[in-house]
Amino acid sequence: SKAFSPFSPPEKEHRLLLRSLEREKGKSLLGMPTGFEKLDQALNGLRGINIMGGPPKAGKSCFFMQISTEMAKNRIPVIYYDFENGRQKIYSRTLCRLSRLSEKEIRHDTMDPKKRMGFKEAKDSILELLSFFRVVTDRKLGPDIMRRKIDFLQHETGTDYTLVVVDSLHKLPFKNLSERRTGIDEWLRNMESMRDEQNVTFLVTSELSRGEGGHYDRTPDMASFKESGDIEYSADNALILMPDWDPLDPISEKERKSALFLVASRENSPGKVADYILEYPLWGFRES
Repeated sequence: SKAFSPFSPPEKEHRLLLRSLEREKGKSLLGMPTGFEKLDQALNGLRGINIMGGPPKAGKSCFFMQISTEMAKNRIPVIYYDFENGRQKIYSRTLCRLSRLSEKEIRHDTMDPKKRMGFKEAKDSILELLSFFRVVTDRKLGPDIMRRKIDFLQHETGTDYTLVVVDSLHKLPFKNLSERRTGIDEWLRNMESMRDEQNVTFLVTSELSRGEGGHYDRTPDMASFKESGDIEYSADNALILMPDWDPLDPISEKERKSALFLVASRENSPGKVADYILEYPLWGFRES
C-alpha cells in the first residue's frame, strides 16, 4: 500500500503556480491600486501586511477610508474593522469626499442644482460600493471569526482576494488586556497566515511611541511604532504619516499637509513616498 503523504501533490503545486502567473499577466502593478499614483509606485500596488503609524488625529483613519472605499468602487471586496470612528462617520465622510460637499452643506441642504446632482451621484455610488464594502465594529472579534468573514465575503463576491482594514492595531480585542504586546504579536501572526492562506491584503493603523519630552520623532523609523514587538518582522510595508501641521488645533488655517514615509519594506526601497494634503472639510486626501 502507498504511504500517505503530508505534502501537496507536485501537480497541484504546479497548477497553483501557473494560475498565479496567469492572474498577474499584463498587470502594471503587482498589488491592488490605491488611487494614489506615487504610493502605487513606491509599493508596486498594495499587497501583504501594510502597517501605518502616525500621531493622534494625523488622518490615518481618513487615509484608509479613502483607499478602501476607492477599492470597493473598483469591485475589490473590503472588510473594514473599525474601533475608532463608528460606522456612520465612515459613511458620512465618504459621502462628503465623493460629493465634494461639507457635512454642514449636506446637513443644511443648501445646494445649488449642480451640487445637488453631484450629491445624488455620490449617494448612488455609495449604494453600489456597499456591495463590496463591509464595516465591522464587533469588539468580541477573534482571528477565527475574521477568517470566517473573509471566506464569506469572498464567496459572496465571487473573488479569491480581500482587503482587510484594521483601525487600529492597539484596539483589537485581546484575551488578556494586561498582556497587550503579546496580544498584538499574536494578532500579527494570525494576519500572516490569513495573508498566505486566504490571499488577504491588510491595511492596519498603529500608534506611535513618544520620544523625549513627550514629542513624536520628526525622522520616523521602525522604533517609532508603539509596542512594536513583531511589527518589524510581520509587516511587508511599514509606513508613517507625519503631519506638518498641528492636529490638535482644529481651527488652524494652515494647509493640512502630511508627509508619508516608507520606513521598512520587504521588497521596496524605504524613503519619503509623497506629501498628502487633507482637503478639509471634504475628508479627502490629495497627493502632491
